[in-house]
Amino acid sequence: MKLFLVLLFCAPLSAFADAAQDLKSRLDTIQSLRGRFTQALTDKTGANLQSSAGEFALQRPGYFLWQSEEPYEQTVIGTPEKVWIYDPDLEQVTVRGSEQQSDNSPARLLSGDLSELRSSYEVSAKSNDKQAFHLVPRTSDSPYRYIEFTFSGDKLATLHFQDKLDQKTEIHFEQLQTNISIPADTFVFTAPEGTDVIVDE
Repeated sequence: MKLFLVLLFCAPLSAFADAAQDLKSRLDTIQSLRGRFTQALTDKTGANLQSSAGEFALQRPGYFLWQSEEPYEQTVIGTPEKVWIYDPDLEQVTVRGSEQQSDNSPARLLSGDLSELRSSYEVSAKSNDKQAFHLVPRTSDSPYRYIEFTFSGDKLATLHFQDKLDQKTEIHFEQLQTNISIPADTFVFTAPEGTDVIVDE
């Protein structure tokens, strides 16, 4: 890890610029995306904390759905203005305004405006692999130490990120449908009857 950091910060600026432009060009081709995912969360020792699977959808600019299935059911819906986080086991939904949203979260990065990608992250090609990109946030208040995108051909394959607690999340994408029409009500959340609604604004 130390050697990688030395190489990362000693690399020529042109390498960062080229990698950032390459990543932006790849993500710019995705205006909408739908598919399934498997997700694993591990602690800093590598021990598995939680594994889940489900479906997701995103629509630029700023709309996304992330729906995990049993046994860890949860639905997260984001729009440019709000995010709804619904936990059916708790019969609770938390609603957050845009000022509480993390603009550099992986979901926001995938679904949002990419014009500030280079100013928000130091982007490099991972291990000389032109299909993998390593992003380090430029601000210390980011909840993530890094985010990594890996592509297979022109399709997004995996997404990895590490948080400030050194927990790592690894997401694999499959059954992807790119640039399809996604119904607007996909990104509308209506709380089921009896659900506690907590507004965090």
